[in-house]
Amino acid sequence: MKPRMFLAGLLIFAACSLGLALAGGGGGNFDFLTDADRKGMQERFVKEVWPLLQRQGKEGCVGCHNGKIVSSLKMSGNAENDFRMMVKAGFFIPNDSGSLLTRIKSKDRKQKMPPPGKGEPWTDAEKDVLHKFVADLDKKNQKKTK
Repeated sequence: MKPRMFLAGLLIFAACSLGLALAGGGGGNFDFLTDADRKGMQERFVKEVWPLLQRQGKEGCVGCHNGKIVSSLKMSGNAENDFRMMVKAGFFIPNDSGSLLTRIKSKDRKQKMPPPGKGEPWTDAEKDVLHKFVADLDKKNQKKTK
């Protein structure tokens, strides 16, 4: 295959993937949440998860994933907006290779978040908070799909 054809195909694939992500496909969406569940999970995110994402000021997730680096996670710095974006983009899908929980728990230096030398690793207690949140969100999804 010629390099130009390969690059053209790659660009088309990337554009389609981005379109799916922006449309809420290919990741998660809010269809499985009732209005009350959505509000409750968003409130939990703001109270329990958001402080972990912005911990340590500039060293937290929000400090790096602010759109200034190349990453699939681009955070606005607004907890409610970022919750909606992260659900729609699939960052809370359990056991997905790109999910927040998988990346934070990873032992692979290339996948681990935060990357070695770029902030303090999450403690087991912090990982447990995120794990419980993701599990509870997934339970709501599983209940809806049955």
